Parts: sequence; structure tokens; C-alpha cells
Amino acid sequence: MQLPVDLTRRVIMRNIRARAGFRPPYIHVDTHIITLAKRILNFGRRYLFVHDSLLFSQRKKLHCTVQHLPTILPAMATFSAATFPSARYASFRPTYPTSLFTDFLLPYHTGARTTLLDLGCGPGTVTRPLSAYFARTIGTDASDVMLATARELTPSSEYVGVEYRTAAAEDLPFLADGEVDMAVAAQAAHWFDQPRWWAEMRRVVRKGGTVAAWGYRDFLFPKHPRASQILRAYAYDSHRLGPYWSQPGRNILECRLNAIRPPPKDWEDVLRWEHEPKFEVEADKEAEEAVRKPVTGDDGEEGFGKLVKEQDGLMRRTMKMGDLENYLRTWSSYHAWREKHPEAKSIADGGGGDILDEMMAKMCEAEGWGNDWKEVQVDVAWGHGVILARRK
Repeated sequence: MQLPVDLTRRVIMRNIRARAGFRPPYIHVDTHIITLAKRILNFGRRYLFVHDSLLFSQRKKLHCTVQHLPTILPAMATFSAATFPSARYASFRPTYPTSLFTDFLLPYHTGARTTLLDLGCGPGTVTRPLSAYFARTIGTDASDVMLATARELTPSSEYVGVEYRTAAAEDLPFLADGEVDMAVAAQAAHWFDQPRWWAEMRRVVRKGGTVAAWGYRDFLFPKHPRASQILRAYAYDSHRLGPYWSQPGRNILECRLNAIRPPPKDWEDVLRWEHEPKFEVEADKEAEEAVRKPVTGDDGEEGFGKLVKEQDGLMRRTMKMGDLENYLRTWSSYHAWREKHPEAKSIADGGGGDILDEMMAKMCEAEGWGNDWKEVQVDVAWGHGVILARRK
């Protein structure tokens, strides 16, 4: 059975407007919409598009209110697709410094280190390094494609006690109550159904155990404001990649996970590490406003916790522009765009160029990078949010 598009739009919009009247004005209100969309998708529609503009709240204090509901795209459909380059994802996505674990996560954690749970583990980017501190490590992901790469990169001879399972973060029936000492979610928690996820964490994490979630928003070039502004425009303009991001997840991530709030009745000692990098050369007001999202501090709402280490950046790298291009080609929005524009082939694939080739050319022109631009070394810095919570 396939529901008519008009009917799906009416059902979803009626549901949204009904909920907008009495739900708290946090971004995670959209999880109810996502749940409804998934139910409709189960009737056979692979993609569902909703373009109506909505204002969920008139509160001025909110840092990340939901102003629009753009395209709803099942994010995991992109990462789970057989055509998704999980090996490229593993090779070119940024990794996390060991100091995140040794100086922040592990000192915060108290008690046993028997079982670590890595949610939305992807190719095992965090699973492998953190497994050194726990007797048993379980990586879960909804994408079998990602898990296949994770298993290839995690030989049992080198990583003892590590296993991978196909599972959603909100549904972990293979785990007993209180079995987990620490649960982490790196660049993944913005996709979770927040009420269901926190309920499952309450069940599987032991009392005194830790939940840690972190994610990074789009990077900037500290020494190249013009390139940063071009990158931002291509990533979010409505006639470029903007409509191809899955929402509300991307908006949550861009706001450094500010909307993710551990329920106070179950969690305590919440720490929140938010950081936004700065331009290190003179940048005009337009570039500042278009690219950067300064940390604004505690919004006074329940579950925010204590803001720490605001001035300390976690993620900065020096990269060749060629490697940076490969990283950009792991963006889920780019893969969704490609599905809609199969005629546009990249230069690397023998075509005349696609939207990322166009963007790279614009950046090179603006910054004076020549024909050998792929070898140009640039500094790249990501804004990020890290949340730690202790089970009561």
C-alpha cells in the first residue's frame, strides 16, 4: 500500500501543528514527526518531502528553535545504502584526540570499566581506541554497510573483547538492565529519538554509570574566511545542499547538541563542553555571522548542566585540500544530492563536475589557490559539543 503524497502531507502537518501547541519548544519535539514519517514510510514510500514553514515557539531565549521543517530524509537510508562509501568515511572523517578520553571522559567516569557501549559506531572510529580501557566493548549501528567496514578495521587479534551488532540506539534487547558501565555516541546522538533513547539508557546503564555524547558542526578555515563563507553557502543554501540534510538532526548538530538534555530525574552531574573556533585573520561581519555560532552559555532550561572548557578546542587538523574534498564527499547531504542528480558526474569520475567540484573551484578562486590546489595545506577547525551525564 502507498499513501498519496497529499494525504501524507496533511497527516504530518496536522500532527505537527497539534503538537506545537503543547510540547516544549526544543528541537527534539521533531522526533515525534520523524516517528510518524517512519510509519508512513513503512507503507512503501522511500522518501517523503515536507516544505512547510513552521514556528514552534516564540520564546526569544532559545538558542536553536525549529524555524522550519525542511526535507525529511531518512538519514540511515544514506549511510546504509550499498553505494555509500563507508571505507572513504573511515579514511577521511575526522577522528578524536586521545585527550578526549584520558582527560575528560575517563576522569569523569566512576566505578567499573567492564562494558562499554558505542552507539551509532559507524566504522568503529571511537570503538577501537576506547576499547583499550574496558574489558568488553560493543559497537552498535543501524547500518550493516558501516559495520562491515568496522569489522574489517577491528581484527580480533588486536582488539580483544570487541564485538559489533546491528541495532538502533533506542532498542537494545540483547543488553540486560544495568549491564553497561559507559555508553558513548560520537557524531550520532543527533539522529536518535531522544525520549526513547534516554529511556533505554536509563535501563541499560548501571547506577553511577556514564553516558557521553559528542558531535561536531561544520568546520571553518581559521585563516581563510572567504573560503569558509563559500563552504557555508554551498552546504546550506536552499538551491544547493541545504535541502538534502536530514532534519532535525542536522540542526541539532549545528547547535552543538544544545537541544540534547539528559532527563534530570534519572541523570545528574551533567557537564557540557561547547566550543566554537575563531578566525585568526581579519574577517568581515558578513563572514562572521554566516559561518560562526558563538557559545552563548546556560540557557536556564532544565538539563543544560554545567558549561566547561569553552575556550578549549577539541578538533583541529592540518589537511591537504585534496583530502578535505574526500571528506566533503562523505557528507550525507552530498549523497542525497547525487541521487537526485545522477547526470552530474564529478571530475574524478570522468564527468564535467558536480556541486562539490563547483564549490572547490569557487574556494580556490577566492583564496588564490592554483591548479595544484589539492596539495595546498590548510588548517581546519570544528566547533563541537560534548555532554556527560551520570546515572542516578
